[in-house]
Amino acid sequence: VARVINTLVFTILGASVGVCYQASRITGKPQEFRSLAKLVAGGGNITEDIHMRWRESQMDFYGTIIETLESAEMKRRALERVRALNPDLKESDVDIRVTQSKGSATFNILANGTEPKYTRIFLDALLDEFIAFRQQVRESQGGKTLQQFLQAVVAQQKKMEDSMAMLEKVRARVDSLSAKSELERLVTRLNTLRNQRDDLRLELKPMDANDAARAPLEAKLSTTGQGIQAVEAELQRHEPGISELRVATEKYETDKQAYEKLFEEGEEIQARINTSADYVAIQEHATSAAENVEDWRLPIAVGALGGGLLGAAVGLLLSLLISRSPAPPPIPSAG
Repeated sequence: VARVINTLVFTILGASVGVCYQASRITGKPQEFRSLAKLVAGGGNITEDIHMRWRESQMDFYGTIIETLESAEMKRRALERVRALNPDLKESDVDIRVTQSKGSATFNILANGTEPKYTRIFLDALLDEFIAFRQQVRESQGGKTLQQFLQAVVAQQKKMEDSMAMLEKVRARVDSLSAKSELERLVTRLNTLRNQRDDLRLELKPMDANDAARAPLEAKLSTTGQGIQAVEAELQRHEPGISELRVATEKYETDKQAYEKLFEEGEEIQARINTSADYVAIQEHATSAAENVEDWRLPIAVGALGGGLLGAAVGLLLSLLISRSPAPPPIPSAG
C-alpha cells in the first residue's frame, strides 16, 4: 500500500511540475508575427530527349532559389533596402524560412518577426531584392553571347555606313547637273543620228547601183555613221562613272542586307534568352503579419504526461529502496 501511495504522490507531483514548466515556457516566449509571400519559378520549353536532364537542372535551380532566399547576403540586401525606403522604421530581427509546394514550382516564403509592420515590409524588400538579383544573373548568362554578337552587328553597321557614304560621293559626282545634262544631250544626239542612218538605209535600198542619186545619199550615210561613232565614243568616256555608281550601289545594298540580317538574328537571340532562361516571378506579395499563437494543449499534455511518468518512476524507485532496506533494530525494554 505504501508503494502505491508513493507512486501516486510522485506521479501527481511530476505531472504538476511538467505542466508548470510547459506553461512557463509558453508564456515566457515573446510575441511572434508571421507574414507569407509566394514566388513561382519556371524555365523554357524542352524536348522529350532532354526531359530528364532538364528535370535535374530544375531541381538544382529550385534548390538555388531556396538557398539564396535564406542566405545572409539576401537578408543584408533586404535590410539595406528597408533602411533606404523606411528610414524611420525601427529595426527588428526577422527570420526567413522557404518551402516548396509539393509537386509545383511555387515557393512559400515565411517571415517570422517580433513586429508586424516591419516583418511585412522586410519580406517585401526581400522579394524585390531577390527578383533584382535574378535579373542580374539572367543578364550575365545571356549577356556574354549577346555582347559578342552585337559587336559583329556594330562592325557590319559601320561597313554599311561606309558603303553608303561612298555611294553618296559617287552619286554626287555622276548625278551632278552638268554631267546629267551632258549625258542627256549625247543620248538624244545618238538617237537622232541612228534614226537618220536608218532612214538613209531605207532610201538607198531600192536604188540601183548606177543610180546618180545614190552617191550623195551614201556620202551622207557615211557622215552620219561617223557622227554615231563620235557620240558613242563620248558616251564611253562617261561609262566609268556610271559603272562606278552601279558598283557602289550594289555594294551598299549587299552591306545593308547583311546588316539587316545580323540585326534580326540579334533580336532572335535576345528573344531566346528571354524565353528560354529560367525565370522567377512574384506570385503573391507579403501578407499582413499576423500573430502566431502557439497551441498550448499539446505542450501541456506532453508536460503532464512526461512529468507524471518521471514522477511515477521516482516514486516506484523510492518505494523499492524503502522496502528492501533492513528494518531498524528493536529498542530494548527497560529491565
